[in-house]
Amino acid sequence: MFFGMLVVVVVLAVPVLLVMALVSVSSLKRRVAALEASLASAQAGEAAPPPAAEWGNTWQEPTPQAGAFAPSAPEPEPEPEPAMEAPAPLQPVEAPPLPPLPDPLAPPPAHAIPASAPRPEAWAPAEPGFVERGIARVKQWFTTGNVPVKVGMLVLLAGVAALLKYGSDAGWFSFPPAFRLAGISLAALAGLVFAWRKRESHRAFALALQGGAIGVLLLVVFAAFKNHGLIDALPAFAISVVLIGGLCVMAVLQESRTLAILGVLAGFMAPVWLSDGSGNHVGLFSYYALLNAGIFAIAWVRPWRILNLLGFAFTWGIGTIWGVLDYAPAKFASTEPFLVLFFVFYLLLPLLYARKAATPGGARIDGCLLFGTPLVAFSLQAGLLQGERMPLALCALGVAVLYAVLARALLGRERLRLLAQGYAILAVGFATLAVPLALSAKATASVFALEGAGLVWLGLVQQRRLARW
Repeated sequence: MFFGMLVVVVVLAVPVLLVMALVSVSSLKRRVAALEASLASAQAGEAAPPPAAEWGNTWQEPTPQAGAFAPSAPEPEPEPEPAMEAPAPLQPVEAPPLPPLPDPLAPPPAHAIPASAPRPEAWAPAEPGFVERGIARVKQWFTTGNVPVKVGMLVLLAGVAALLKYGSDAGWFSFPPAFRLAGISLAALAGLVFAWRKRESHRAFALALQGGAIGVLLLVVFAAFKNHGLIDALPAFAISVVLIGGLCVMAVLQESRTLAILGVLAGFMAPVWLSDGSGNHVGLFSYYALLNAGIFAIAWVRPWRILNLLGFAFTWGIGTIWGVLDYAPAKFASTEPFLVLFFVFYLLLPLLYARKAATPGGARIDGCLLFGTPLVAFSLQAGLLQGERMPLALCALGVAVLYAVLARALLGRERLRLLAQGYAILAVGFATLAVPLALSAKATASVFALEGAGLVWLGLVQQRRLARW
């Protein structure tokens, strides 16, 4: 018992003794430093008081360090004169090099920030959204380049349309409408030729004038068809196709994405403003197929992703609106081929874009078209089939096989490996979707269990967490 108490006392006393020893050693160091500083001042013949006494009225005394006085250290008494004149006994003891004394006239040192103090996190602005980016692009278009020409072309288009309407209402033009429209067309063609000749010396001006001239010609076609009935729907449509095709060709030759965007927008809007109300979906989808073929041809030579996205949005958007408003099961045979054709277009466009827009680090993937195309197309296919499970299951299985073939063909190409992995994911997804559409609930559960086990095994072999999840 006594031995145990002794051990406890020893254990408790050791830290206390260590603290006391450290305090004593620290006090001795301060006193030695003070003595060394006093000796150095005496040898230099300086009678000034210690620096700490001078600075006490200006700022707070810093923490005592080597070569500085401490408040707790007693001030050494001045030695008598004889002792100061005979420093010979102290010569054998060499004092360590003293740090430079601080300048009394120097400003007080700034308080240093501890290294361990957490730094405030840098404020990072939030990334702009889709609307903000669109507004920024429009603002950039109006504020960069040849701004007067760009604004002038827009004003010209609006002015020509307003002038035609006002002149027609006010009776300014006594000659027939055909002559009026012909004169405007000749002026627009002259401007187009002039802009083409200036395409190298005045590029910005020439591009803006080309777009404005094509826009005026499209307005003339619209006025001749809708307002005056001078031409029928089919000739007006054919002329519009020629104008839009010419605009896209000029855009590719001059490497002008703005002209191409204008041409694609005008192309998709042409059936809207030239519609005769007949509801001919075969003609509409045939025209959209031709327009998408033009987008595919442009993508073959220019990796302009915005054109692909515009075509995707207009094709599937207008197709969906027509399907909701006007589709009937009797139109399945005339609608299904166009659905398949559009699916093939936008199935191949991501592959074409990945090959044309490849970077040294790898191909650039258009995720919107890669994953959006099968989802939208399969949803529309389900609407066309009116909920028939087995045909829909066969469609899903066929799409899965198609994506599996594409994935297998691209896996050997290092730059397209990411695109191949996307195709593989879609193949697995559509194969999984085909199971519940074709089989019963029990069979579906069994197939899903086998598929899950296979994915877990694949994830363990390839060290991929996504497959295991």
